[in-house]
Amino acid sequence: MTDLLLFQLRRVGRNKQYLFFTVLLPALFTIFFTRVFGAQAGSSAQYQEWARGYLVSMMAYGALGAALGATIRLAFDRRSGWLRQLRVTPFPPGAVLAVDVLVGALLVLPSLVVVALVGRFVNDVQLGLGTWIALVGVLWIGAAAFVALGLALGLALDEQAAGGAIGILSTVLAALGGLWVPVAVFPDGLAAVARAMPSYQYAQLGRDLVAGGAPAATSLVAVAGYGLAFAVLALAVGRRRPLHAVAG
Repeated sequence: MTDLLLFQLRRVGRNKQYLFFTVLLPALFTIFFTRVFGAQAGSSAQYQEWARGYLVSMMAYGALGAALGATIRLAFDRRSGWLRQLRVTPFPPGAVLAVDVLVGALLVLPSLVVVALVGRFVNDVQLGLGTWIALVGVLWIGAAAFVALGLALGLALDEQAAGGAIGILSTVLAALGGLWVPVAVFPDGLAAVARAMPSYQYAQLGRDLVAGGAPAATSLVAVAGYGLAFAVLALAVGRRRPLHAVAG
């Protein structure tokens, strides 16, 4: 299983488009949004507030994109025949799915770490070492909800639908979840929708940390609830379309 995990990590990690959209693009967005809106800050404290807010938003954006992209690719693996090839290996279907989950979880880390480094050394975001570690850790754990969502979609969709789903879903989660534009500027009705989005609650975990507190219980419960619902959905899809059916 370790050999399969390492192989899958290398396989996905070599995908240049994946690295661009999940690591480089969020880092560039972090610089862009911070410079544009941070330039309007009237004081150093106000700049730090803007910079921290966009840091967390872009960490969340990159992480959910990485989680979705790494697991939705099951649909592409079915089309390419890769899953069919795995059927003749000693790895049982459960181990193959477990590896995909681990790959999705591990590939979230590069995005989180790179955006955090950009925030610290390019945008001069000031946080204590413990807060930086907690921020990366909390967002990494919280990204498990989107790994489960990507797994469900990867099992359910064919290659063509999966390709569209990655772009559409990432855009909807980012736009309606307040990751690109602060929810504070949304109309009241749209703001209510935004606060119900899993991406908003996920990013809120980080926002609470950089504000100097602990993640709110409401956000923790919301992210855990979404994660559980997505995991149940993935299991339900997996029962209807087990791995041998997906592969074959």
